[in-house]
Amino acid sequence: MARTDEIQLNDTTAHPLARYRNHIEFSGYRVEEDAESLFGRHPRKPNLILKPITERGVLVSTMYSFKAQISRSEILEYINQLNASFLFMKAFLDDEGGVYDLVLDTFFEGEYNRTNFSILLENIDHDMTILRNHDRSRDYLE
Repeated sequence: MARTDEIQLNDTTAHPLARYRNHIEFSGYRVEEDAESLFGRHPRKPNLILKPITERGVLVSTMYSFKAQISRSEILEYINQLNASFLFMKAFLDDEGGVYDLVLDTFFEGEYNRTNFSILLENIDHDMTILRNHDRSRDYLE
């Protein structure tokens, strides 16, 4: 079996995130894709959404739904607290049609590199520990 950094992919025919797909599948994610994104689901880690940004890198996101009874002002205060604690991710509110979602983003700059992408995933895990340990997360997130 070829290592992911040895796979010769034709950029015109391969999904733009093929190397990332191989990497997160190796890490235990079940991956679905559409024309421009990967959706990785994992039983013990945050679900990931990877989207290529042309000639820049890859946007890596995860999303959580807020419980319906949480007010917008409470949500914004919580997000500010998360952003003050996070080292690698940015938290923001996605407010579509009165439904509130917590979106967490980070960015992988440049071309795929196995070592650097592994570090990015570890960085995400670091901030996910902060999210899990925050005193409001259990009460606010579904």
